[in-house]
Amino acid sequence: MNGIAHPGMTPATPTPSETKSTLSPQDALRLREAAADFESMFVKQMLSSMRKAIPKQDGGLIKESQGEKIFRDLLDAEYAKTTSRSGQGLGLGASMYKQLIARYGLATSGEQGQAVPTVDEARQSVNQLQRENSAYRAAGQGQVGGVGRSN
Repeated sequence: MNGIAHPGMTPATPTPSETKSTLSPQDALRLREAAADFESMFVKQMLSSMRKAIPKQDGGLIKESQGEKIFRDLLDAEYAKTTSRSGQGLGLGASMYKQLIARYGLATSGEQGQAVPTVDEARQSVNQLQRENSAYRAAGQGQVGGVGRSN
């Protein structure tokens, strides 16, 4: 649709009171990664714009090659990715994660009232749950925490 409200139609997005579900650890990790990726793209654009604002030295000893331009672009992308996933970024990813959780009335298992985990922390948590599930399955006990691998 074109985003214009039509009389008699309700919005397609549910309100927090309509949805009261809990995210699985994998879904929470994917949401956190998506928020971190968005922050990473934003930081990369910011770094690229900052580099373009620096005046170039005309007549320098070494001219900037196409390879150097590509290298700087990839380096900026890696800086942005590392910064946003480590939790040391601008905080945009963490804010987006919190807003999406709040907007859709989602609860994440074990995170009520706690700080938003970084992507690396969330991934470690999911890996730990998967190891525990494997151990319980080996012992014939089933799944723990709703995390398991489909065969």
